[in-house]
Amino acid sequence: MSPELERLLEAYHETLTCPPNETPQKTATFEGLLKGILTRRPGTSREAMMEVLQMRYREFRRARRKTTTLPPRA
Repeated sequence: MSPELERLLEAYHETLTCPPNETPQKTATFEGLLKGILTRRPGTSREAMMEVLQMRYREFRRARRKTTTLPPRA
């Protein structure tokens, strides 16, 4: 996964899981990253990018759960 996509997924996750008082800041961060990606990919719509992002987000969450639920190695 590219570092840029990973940052975008992390920012998306933060917008969905942050406390309500942090939502505007986290949303602004996410939107800034998304805007930057869309600027570098002319012809890609926000809707198409969000569809891809949501599919990758499921993978991101699944991988994250795996790493947080593994027992520590002795």
